[in-house]
Amino acid sequence: MSTNSGTAPPAPRLAGIRSRWLTAATAGLRDDPAVAGAALVGSLGAGRADDWSDVDLLVVVDDPLLDDYALPGRLPTGPGTMTAAFDARQNGPRGTRAFSAYQIIDGLPLCVDWHIHPSSRAGWPADSTVVLDRRGFDRLPAAFADLLAAGERETPTPKRPVDHQVARLVMIPIAGKRIARRSPGTAQLIEFLGGSPGASWRDHLAALRRLLDGFTPLDRPGDLAAGHAYLDLVEDTLD
Repeated sequence: MSTNSGTAPPAPRLAGIRSRWLTAATAGLRDDPAVAGAALVGSLGAGRADDWSDVDLLVVVDDPLLDDYALPGRLPTGPGTMTAAFDARQNGPRGTRAFSAYQIIDGLPLCVDWHIHPSSRAGWPADSTVVLDRRGFDRLPAAFADLLAAGERETPTPKRPVDHQVARLVMIPIAGKRIARRSPGTAQLIEFLGGSPGASWRDHLAALRRLLDGFTPLDRPGDLAAGHAYLDLVEDTLD
């Protein structure tokens, strides 16, 4: 989930892309009678988002539909193209599902984390913003992060080596967002991704560009172009 450091510079183009995507996605959720409810969680749901924040959505469906709705493409994809999706059920408690989707809209990436919960254990986190509720689910006293951390975790699904490579590729914009926000730990994330961060934010961007170019053998030119466009936006914003 994304957080807002309170010092992020404006990025109206990113905020506009996110708003367009959310408008289309929430309309798609409302048009699906099998969706019992949905809420924004993370920084958007809590009202502390900035222009750089990604999207976190909690969706409630009846228990027998849980696995069906955890498949990428089953939930609304909004404008643009979903170029990657990763099963992320290990980030939630047992009996729930989650996946992370990577959208490219107008040449820029948007990360969307979907959390799918069964109606038998549904409730709206204290720090969420409800966008659809067909059943009148209760508001819970706990924040969403606390609900995710409660109880046993789901077992992660096996991933192919290429999936790990793609996951690292789509994390480049996440590192770029940290540069824009001047977030602590930016250098450590760049090192985790395999780069040498250097001292300044320009050094960090240069390291991320080198990392991006190293993913050329994956033959994902759209993702590479979107990653470079995002880093260019970070540089333009900080100049």
